[in-house]
Order: sequence, then structure tokens, then C-alpha cells
Amino acid sequence: MKKATIFSLLFFCFISNATAQFKEKKIINVNDSLQLIERSTSYVKKHTIFMNLGKYYQYYKGDSAIGYFLKAVNIARENNDQVNLYISLSYLSITARQTVGNYPLALSSAIESLKVANSIKNKEDIKREWCLQNLAQTYASLNNKNLALKYINETWPIYERSNPDFKPFELARTYFEINEYDSSYIYIKKAVEFENKKPFEKRIGTAYIGMANVYSARNHFDSAIIYYKISIPHSYIKSVRKDYLEATSGMAKAYFNLNQIDSAIHYSNEVVKNSIDFTYNEGLLISFNILYKSFKIGNKSDSALKYLEKYEQLTEKLHNASKNNDAQNLALLEVAKIKELEEEKALQQKKLITVSIILILSLILVFINGKRKQKLLIQKNEEARKNKELQAAKDLQLSLLSKKNPQRSDLDIATYIRSSTEVGGDYYDFTTLSDGSIISICGDATGHGVASGMMVSVTKAGLKGIGIEQLSATLYKLNNVVKEMNLGVLRMSLNMAKISTNSIELCSAAMPPIYLYNNTTNSVEEISEQGLPLGGLKNADYETITRSFEPGDLLIQLSDGLPEAPNKSGEMYDYDRLRSLIQTACSQSAQEIINTLVQSVDLWMGGSHNPDDITLVVIKKK
Repeated sequence: MKKATIFSLLFFCFISNATAQFKEKKIINVNDSLQLIERSTSYVKKHTIFMNLGKYYQYYKGDSAIGYFLKAVNIARENNDQVNLYISLSYLSITARQTVGNYPLALSSAIESLKVANSIKNKEDIKREWCLQNLAQTYASLNNKNLALKYINETWPIYERSNPDFKPFELARTYFEINEYDSSYIYIKKAVEFENKKPFEKRIGTAYIGMANVYSARNHFDSAIIYYKISIPHSYIKSVRKDYLEATSGMAKAYFNLNQIDSAIHYSNEVVKNSIDFTYNEGLLISFNILYKSFKIGNKSDSALKYLEKYEQLTEKLHNASKNNDAQNLALLEVAKIKELEEEKALQQKKLITVSIILILSLILVFINGKRKQKLLIQKNEEARKNKELQAAKDLQLSLLSKKNPQRSDLDIATYIRSSTEVGGDYYDFTTLSDGSIISICGDATGHGVASGMMVSVTKAGLKGIGIEQLSATLYKLNNVVKEMNLGVLRMSLNMAKISTNSIELCSAAMPPIYLYNNTTNSVEEISEQGLPLGGLKNADYETITRSFEPGDLLIQLSDGLPEAPNKSGEMYDYDRLRSLIQTACSQSAQEIINTLVQSVDLWMGGSHNPDDITLVVIKKK
């Protein structure tokens, strides 16, 4: 106890007298950088500038960082620069996972970066274990424990872990993500010992934060607080604001669990204050929740309500459109409100205690039983309302799909769509132009469910409003229309194909590859156009490419639900397997090709329901 008191005094003395301040983030003039790109003829310089812009925004504005990293990816891919493509994809994956929480993008980028790494002949130019580490941490974030453990053992083989130069922090953090706290403790302890051997000013606070997180997860809150405090001087020295916020939010949570409310409020306020110019949403959510509960305990209703509203607003802002996250957020809000009512009722009942203990217990039992019946009735009525709304949304979504496929004598067209939930986020449509050309549209909204169904409605209405001209111009205008709608985190991926007599034009906004079979060369081309999803950044540019389309040629547009369908072991169906099957089935009719692809993926899933919407558009030239 005496040591802990002395440590606390020294800690508060350091904080109150520290002259070291967090360094201001180096300012980059974005306009100057973009003008430099316009003037430059060197793709390497352009790639470097886009990468620097992405790194600048990486932990501040995730969407902007992803936009710049995507441009760097495109430049490297266009110039067949495999090393820079590997680097760009790796940064794109890390940002999508750590900053934005877009785990599908993080996973697809990590998988592609590993493929690129394996194709590079000079292995000294890359670090393949970086790709494996990224995959391990992404699968851990997706709660896929089996694949996370697989890549953990590939990234950090058991025989390497006894090496004295082994730096185990990332391994410890990945074990922590999948709730393997015993393994996490073993390696975070080694990481702390490694840091303790360094001079004080060269130590990094993340190792101490990792140890504190493990102690906190095991409910050893006193020990957790000690390690959080140890990390803070190093966050000042290294000017790492995120470490400071993670430590202070961790201390706020630990103090609250120790019922030291004043300290919990103090460190929660530290997080709120420092989050004004640095976004750390996880810590901010923890702090708002703790402030709400702390003021509630102190009977400060106005302050409690203020932070409950802030908590709910931030939760809504970070809301993901997928049905799972919708259900989780809704459940949290309903539980919080019901709990609030129960606590108020319980407080009123306590004030009325004037009779014996037996009478009080009887009243409580009657009250709980009544609340249970009331809750069941409310849930039943709410479920009926939701089912009615879902059916209406499903009917609306089906009405947005093309009623029948266009008829043209030289084309064989077939379509297929299967939602993963009552309301899907996939979409296809056709438009016939005055010159006989057919526009084929295939889209995939963020997640699935009612919110993604709304995005489909906005997209179709937008296309009707602006009309279809040149494909790239159409996507440019449609992106700005969706952006102006201000739909939060909702995005729409979309590709368009214009089928003329003997040619085809293609343009894409962040959709999976389009597959084009050439009958003359008997080959399947995988065409990837990496434009930004609609509703991301305003005034985003999109490129159109043109290919010949002769008799026997085949075009396939699709959403990611089929190639990324998992089997019972969690392995993806994979784009390479899809491409091989298309090569095999290319002689079949359009409908037979769809039947072949759907039958193949259903066998792969082993009878499980598809977790994401599956959409296929197959157009074959007769």
C-alpha cells in the first residue's frame, strides 16, 4: 500500500509538472501535394505523394487515408510495380482495420497483398510476415478464432518465440483480440521485460498498455492501473496521443470497477478533453458510458442524461449498416433504457419501505414478475412491427429490380440474386439506349438489411434523375448525389457495363472484379477497376475501359457474396476458384452458367446459408 501511494504521488507530480507536450502533427499542404502530382511525369513520385498523404491522415481521417492509399494502389498496379503495390495494399488493409473498422476491405486487401508478396521474386524487397501478421490481426478482429490462430502460427512460428531478439508485442495483442488471455500474458510480459532493458527515454508505452489490458480483462484492476500509469510518461516523450488516450480510458474503466468514482470521472474527462482534436472513438465511448454511470450513482441526473445522450450519439455515428451490428446497437439501447426504468422503480420502492422485510420481498417479486410479463408483451409487439416493416422493405427492394431482362437478338442474358437476410443490399438493373446499346448495372450496398435496402433505393432514384451518359461521368454525378444525401457510414459499390454491337465499356466504383471470357483466345480476364465507393469522397474520379465483345464472348458481373462465401472451416470460396470455374463453364448458356456457379458455391458452404448477398449478371454474345 505504501509503495502504491508513493507511486501515485510521483505519477501526479509528473503529470502536473511535465514540460513535454504532445508535438503538433506536421502539417501537409494537401493542395500543393495534389498540384505536384498533376505536374509530375514520374509515377514513382506520384505514388510516393499519395502514400505520404495516406499516412498523414491514417489515424485522423480514415476515409481520406483510404482514398489516397487506393490511388497509390492503382498507380502501382497500372505500372506493374509489385513492390509498391504490396506496400500500398498493406497500408490500405491496416488503415481499414485499425482506423475505419472496415474489416471486409481490410481482409480483401490483406489477402491480395499476400498474393503479390508471393509473386515477387526478390524477397529482400518485402517482409512477407507483415502480410501474415495483418491477416492474423484482421481475422482476430472478425472473431474468426480458427483462422486467426492459423496465421498467428505462420507469422510467429513456435521455434522463433524463444529467440532473445524476438519482439512479442504484436503476438500478445493478437492473442488478446481472440480472448486468449493466458497466452497474451506470457508474451506481453516478455514485451515489458524487453522495454525495461531500454533507456527510459527510448521506451514505448504500448507494451505497458498491453500488460494493463490483460490485467483489466482478468479483473485485476489495481495492477492494471499501475501499468497504465507507467505508460503515460512514454506517451509524452514519444508524442503518441493514442497511447495516452488508451491508457487514460483504461484507467477510467479500472477505477470505476474499483468504485473509485472521482478518479473514474477525472480520467474519463481527460479522454473527452483530448479527443477534441484526436479521434479515439473506442476510448470516448468508454468514457461517456463511465461518466453517465458515475453521475447516475451520484444522483446528478442532468449530467448523467447529458453523457448518456453523448454515448448514444457516438454509438449511432459509428453505427455499421450490417444486420448484426444493427441488432447489437439496438439491444444495447433497449437494455440501457429498461435498466434505467428498473433502477428508478427500485429507488421509489426503497423510499416506501415501512413494513417488514417479508412484505418488501413480496412486493419486489410481484414487481419483477409484472416487468417480465410487460417486457415479453413489448418484445412480442415490437417483433411483429419489425417483421411488418421488413416485409414492406423486402417488397420495395424486389420492386426496384428489373422486371425482366432486356431482349436483344445477339445476346443471351441471365440474372440471379439471393439475399442473406430479409432485405438485401445487392442490386442489378438494365437500361436500353436509343442506339440499341444495353447498360447493365450491378451494385452492392454496405452490409445488408433495411439500411442497405435504403441505399439501393437512393441509387436507383439517383440514376433515374441524372440519366445515363458516359459511364465515368454517370458514376461521378451519382457519387455526388449519394454524398449529398449524407447517409453516414452507408456506401454503395457499383459497376456498369455498356454492351454495344461488338464492344463493351466497363466502369466500376469499388466492386469485385468483372470477368470477361474471350472466345478467340479461350481465356478469362479478371478486370479490377478500383474506384471509390459511392458516397465516400465528393468529386471522386472513375475510369472507363473498353474491350471487344465478339460472338462466344462472355461477361459476368457479381457482388462479393459468392467469391467470399465461407465453408464450415471459415475458408473463402476465393476469386481464383471462381475464375477457373468460369473457364470451364464458358460454353454453356447464360442461365446454365449461373446454375453451375450457384451449385458450386452451395456445395462449398455445405448447406449453410450465405452470410452475404449473392448477385450474378451473365451476358453472353451469341
